[in-house]
Amino acid sequence: MPIALLLHAHPDDEAFANFGWASDLVAQGYDVHGVIATGGEASELRSTSSLREARARRIAKYETALDVMGASGWSWLDSSAAWVDADGGPLVGDASPERLRQAVERLLEQVRPEIVLTFASDGLTGHPDHIAIAEAAVAAENGAAVPGGVWGARLAEPDVRAGVDLLRVLAPSARIGSGRVRGTCTELITRNVQASAQNRKRALDAYHEGLGTGSLESLVRGGEVVGDSILLRGILEATGWSTERYEVIRADHARQPLPGPTA
Repeated sequence: MPIALLLHAHPDDEAFANFGWASDLVAQGYDVHGVIATGGEASELRSTSSLREARARRIAKYETALDVMGASGWSWLDSSAAWVDADGGPLVGDASPERLRQAVERLLEQVRPEIVLTFASDGLTGHPDHIAIAEAAVAAENGAAVPGGVWGARLAEPDVRAGVDLLRVLAPSARIGSGRVRGTCTELITRNVQASAQNRKRALDAYHEGLGTGSLESLVRGGEVVGDSILLRGILEATGWSTERYEVIRADHARQPLPGPTA
């Protein structure tokens, strides 16, 4: 059975970045396996002061989302690194690029995936942890040995603008996003992922009640700031939950055929 790797910094990255293509790969008979660098603790630290408990809660949500996708399981990128997604770190974005590169190379050597899905060069949202993972995927010397290529999810600037405009109607006085989610006007590969839209909504709900299936109005009501997660949800809403866009992480794969349907 061919293996597909989902390489990310935190739990929930897979739900926003690669859920549609990964679901297609599951349907095509791939063993889809998640890989994360941190436990995504920051989101859970709003309701607990324990870093260990925050990690356990977030990992449980990650496992639920992967189950909805049909993935076989997950593992740490580097279990010895102790990276966390929390103030005080150590943060993936501050990690040695050499250590990250070596971690990705070990992963590819051990698993020998057919295809890798991760972030594009801007980390999808401009998050430093995301960008560090994307750069490590580029730098991994054995990345050229991945037959189906290494592909990074990226947003198109018009889609970001459409999502922002949609949210501004609902929250005209709120600040929309961190300012790091910008998208690009360069040409991207577009995939039709409409078939997995309902499961993607369920996966997002696993992380936060209503994040996938709730109304946008309920998600932004009364808030002075609309976070990047809600902005990403707005972009999905504005594009009809039907589109993922990708750039080739490595030039080695620029002429490789893409498994599954493209739009």
